[in-house]
Amino acid sequence: MIQRIQSLYLLGSFILIAMMFFFPLAELIDASNVAYEFIYRGIPALVEGEPAVFNALPVAVLLSIIALIGLVTIFLFKKRMLQIRLTIFNMICMIGAVGLIYYSINSQAIELGAIANYSIINAFPLVALVLCYLAIREIGKDEALIRSMDRIR
Repeated sequence: MIQRIQSLYLLGSFILIAMMFFFPLAELIDASNVAYEFIYRGIPALVEGEPAVFNALPVAVLLSIIALIGLVTIFLFKKRMLQIRLTIFNMICMIGAVGLIYYSINSQAIELGAIANYSIINAFPLVALVLCYLAIREIGKDEALIRSMDRIR
């Protein structure tokens, strides 16, 4: 399972997406030099007990779905065509996540009148996208090898 190269690619993709839950995606600095950290679930309250400044529930849900699908596809190594389909769906979700994250950060920056300083973490879905593409190529090679062996029998 993990000894296959495509499983390592999928594991790398999962780890990159999972890291987005632990690091801030951007820092918003408004005109009065108040810094807001934009994390996967939005901008939390500056003071305990107050409501959140911005709640980014769609970003959190989409990243959770991407991480869950990425983890599930690692263990579908015996069902290669389903693994390919789920990985393609995951890639589409990653593209959507990149757009949704940038839209959420920019809309909140405009609303607060702030400047957005993006983190390198925002590039992780794009790197995970490349890893998923490489995994699909390797899964396809495995499928072609299995089909060629079936013809020989």
